Amino acid sequence: MASTQLNVFDVVGNREGLTDTIADLFADETPLFSMARKIRATSVLHEWQEDALASASKAGVVEGASITYVQPGTRTRLKNPTQIRLRNWDVTFTQMAVSKAGIKSDVARELMKAMRTLATDYEKIFQSTADTSDGSTAAARTARGLSKAITNNVVSYAGVSTYLSENDVGKVLQQIYDDGGDPRVLFCGSQSKRQISETFSAKTGFSFNINQSARTMISNINRYEGSFGTLDIMPDRQIRPEKIHIVSPEMVRVAVLRDITQYRGAATASSVKGWVEGEMTLEWGNQKAHGKISGVKTSGTVS
Repeated sequence: MASTQLNVFDVVGNREGLTDTIADLFADETPLFSMARKIRATSVLHEWQEDALASASKAGVVEGASITYVQPGTRTRLKNPTQIRLRNWDVTFTQMAVSKAGIKSDVARELMKAMRTLATDYEKIFQSTADTSDGSTAAARTARGLSKAITNNVVSYAGVSTYLSENDVGKVLQQIYDDGGDPRVLFCGSQSKRQISETFSAKTGFSFNINQSARTMISNINRYEGSFGTLDIMPDRQIRPEKIHIVSPEMVRVAVLRDITQYRGAATASSVKGWVEGEMTLEWGNQKAHGKISGVKTSGTVS
C-alpha cells in the first residue's frame, strides 16, 4: 500500500546533518624537541667540542722531585649537518569561497596542521638512527639522530627481542654515572612505558590507589628513582619503539639555522599555495652522558 505520509524518503529539501565538530586526532607531542634548549646555528655544518678530565690518581709526589710534564688531553671536535624539512598546502579559490562546516579558513587550518606536523618530523629525526649526510645539489643534508650518536653506554638485545628489564636500565645508568653523566630523562615507546609502570619496583611518584567510593584504580610510574638518580619517564610516539634513550638533558640542544617559518607560494594557478619550512640539527654534547637500550619487544603481554 502506498504511503500517504510526508517522510524523509520523499522530501528533497532537508538539510544535511553535518555538525561543526571536527574529530581532530593530533599526536603532536614532541618531548625531546620541547625539552632541548634552542641555540643558534651559524652554518649548515654545526660543530661543537667535547672534553673530559684526566682519570683520578692516588700516586704520591716525592718531596723536592723535578716535575715531569705530560701532554694534556685534547678536545674533540664534533659536527652534525642541519636538516631542512617542510610541509606544504594548496587550496583552490573555490574551496576558500564555499561554505564550510567546523572551520572558517582552510588555509589557516592547513597552516596549523603543517606547523604541528613539522615539529613531529624533527622529533622523529632527532630520536632516529639516521646518520649524517653533507648533501649535494641532488641529495638532501641529513642530521644524525640521538640513537645513532650514542655508542658507549649501550645494552642491546640484538637478535633476541626481550622485554625491557629494570636490571638493564640500572646497567645503563651505572655506565653513564661511571662516565660522568647525569641522566634525568628516559624516552621510550608505548609498550616499554607499560613495562616500566607494571613491573619496575623502585617507584617515585608512583600511585597504586583503589578509591572505594569512586571505584578508581591508578597504576602508573612517571618518575623512576634508581641507584644513580631519578628519571622522568617520557613516552614518545616518534622514538623507534624498540629503543630506549636515557639522556642527560643539559647536554642536549637543538641548533636552529632557520626557525620554522611560513612562506607563500607563487600564484601559478587558481589557488593559494604555501608551506612552512625550518632548518636545524641536534647537538647531543658528549655522547657518554647518554645511554640506550636496543631491541626491546614492542608488543605483547607485559611480563
